[in-house]
Amino acid sequence: MSPRPRRPRAKQAGYSLVALIVTITVMMVMLTAAVPSWRYLMKDDHEEELIFRGGEIADAIGRYQKKNGNALPPSLEVLVKGKFLRKAYKDPMTQDGKWRFLRQGETIAAAPSVPGAPSGAPPTTTTTRPAGPGGSGTIGGTLGSILGVASTSTDKSLRIFNGRTKYSEWLFIPGQPRIVGLQAGPTTIGGPAGRPSPGGAPRPR
Repeated sequence: MSPRPRRPRAKQAGYSLVALIVTITVMMVMLTAAVPSWRYLMKDDHEEELIFRGGEIADAIGRYQKKNGNALPPSLEVLVKGKFLRKAYKDPMTQDGKWRFLRQGETIAAAPSVPGAPSGAPPTTTTTRPAGPGGSGTIGGTLGSILGVASTSTDKSLRIFNGRTKYSEWLFIPGQPRIVGLQAGPTTIGGPAGRPSPGGAPRPR
């Protein structure tokens, strides 16, 4: 009885190589499709952080004012040392983390009317003094008193915050309403459990 012929090893290796190429191609397509969703989720997370940190700073300024005869703090470090603020939070929308500090004397335009804002709520118009060249302050700056903060990022936001759609226009000032809504555009993408979609309240820290 003659031995059974075997399939050439070269042919088997060729089939394996084709299968590997197909697998890699499918994986690359899936990764490419996932990139926009991943960027969206990262931006969503940073927005939540901006709302949380900006709100914490604004609330800390308000508490400082109540305890100091309506005076404004000169820096975030003063708020931290006085235990009004847990730490000197940085701007999560930028790499350097530097806020635009809103100071007395600088004119800030009022935000558009925001549906759902409490009646009698203070407008977001104020006058502040520029924090320095270009109107930008730095963390721990001592020029003037801090009335509030805003991001230095001019990117368009996923959410609408007090009628504004750019991060640099999201003003965090004591006593003003914080009305958050969704931008028209991308559909809500579900994130990990326990994390709200854009437009929801920031998760507790």
